Amino acid sequence: MGQPQAHGRAPRVGVLGGTFDPIHTGHLALGALFARTLALDELILMPAGQQPQKTGSTAAEHRLAMTRLAADGLADTMRAAGLRAQLTVSTLEIDRAGPSYTVDTMRALRTRYGPGASLSLLIGSDQLMRLNTWHAWRELFDFAHVCAAARPGFDRHNAPPEVRDEIVRREKTADEVQSSPRGGILIDDSLAVDISATELRAALAGAEHGSGPGARPPANLPAAVWQYIRDQHLYRS
Repeated sequence: MGQPQAHGRAPRVGVLGGTFDPIHTGHLALGALFARTLALDELILMPAGQQPQKTGSTAAEHRLAMTRLAADGLADTMRAAGLRAQLTVSTLEIDRAGPSYTVDTMRALRTRYGPGASLSLLIGSDQLMRLNTWHAWRELFDFAHVCAAARPGFDRHNAPPEVRDEIVRREKTADEVQSSPRGGILIDDSLAVDISATELRAALAGAEHGSGPGARPPANLPAAVWQYIRDQHLYRS
């Protein structure tokens, strides 16, 4: 990661982080959306480490393994769609000791990619709506853009006042994000995917993972990830 582009332009890098417990097709669709919209050179999938706002997550080694399996499938999908972004899985947050704050991650990536790279944090609009609860959230814009995919029912006017003010002040088009290093907010409403990892875990626990080799994976779960869940006996009730 972090190599300049051969044609001399500063790289365009998107970072899609999350607990990924488990990673699902909504995550992958969001990554592919912004790989296309922002003409990314690199898309980074980054499983979270120790998250201050969440407890009881599946062990990092399993979440990382599932992310790598999902990334293989996403890479094939992106290639078939003509997207040229390099897809990587980062252990930056998992390897960090102590609480995993997104602002620290983006600071580290800004150092890695240099001051000119267009660096974007890719999130769902539900996360945008509570961005003001994140540690040092306004500092994120010192290092990156924040690009949000709208979920069904999203209304920016319902955001907390401080977040709404930042949207008004910082909103950019995709072209503006591509051509600038940091500081903007992009809201894309073309995806409209609403998948809950909490509900998916409950479904997995209730279904007991099916039976036999011909059992089908639950909707919204990549087949390779589902097979890993079955093999490792994850999310059992």
